[in-house]
Amino acid sequence: MTPMGQHFLLSSAAKSLNLAPVMRMTDAEAEAMFKRVRWPETNGEPYCPKCGCTTCYDCRRANGSPRWECKACRAGFSITGGTLFSSAKLPLRSYLAAIAVATNEVKGKSALALSRDLGVSYKCAFVLLHKIREAMGSEMKGRIIGGEGKVAETDGAYFGGYVKPANFRENRRDRRLRHNQSGKRQCVVIVRERGGNTLPATFKSEAQALAFIRSRVAKGTTLNADEAARLRTH
Repeated sequence: MTPMGQHFLLSSAAKSLNLAPVMRMTDAEAEAMFKRVRWPETNGEPYCPKCGCTTCYDCRRANGSPRWECKACRAGFSITGGTLFSSAKLPLRSYLAAIAVATNEVKGKSALALSRDLGVSYKCAFVLLHKIREAMGSEMKGRIIGGEGKVAETDGAYFGGYVKPANFRENRRDRRLRHNQSGKRQCVVIVRERGGNTLPATFKSEAQALAFIRSRVAKGTTLNADEAARLRTH
């Protein structure tokens, strides 16, 4: 809960991942954090991605990136192998900083601005942002909202497709009519479980989102919407 009248982004709960502490990390601290994120099941202890063996030997080269060899299958793997940062050459601190920047920006982050923040080329920042967005999008696949006794809300808003009116009144058209619209307008629908996950999706209209909502909201969920009778799922 935040104090009355305080925006969530100004609260301490919204500052769990900050850029400044990441940039102050040493190489060892950045490696330890990356390992905890990469292998949360073992609290940062590496295990073989091929056979799952937890006995791995450190075989990094001098001044090289962290690398291990599995005792069971002798497979070698790096700290970024099998992740979205695989085969990249940046320091681990830069990857953590890119994640912090991309997830903290409320209205998104441009590749040009990220390239200036990290001191990398535009092409590198562009690829980094797309990899992070791809990873965030893959988490939404198959996500189910709610459950027995849980409460969720859903709503939609239209964005894009703006048609600029003519300067002179006699040349203006009724932009509410379909043939005077650009066809680029999209409806962004959000389904959010109270105290739980959020599921966004984009459609041409709110009516097209009904089947999606029915398939992604679990049975027994109390779903609140502007038009509850139409959006009742079960």
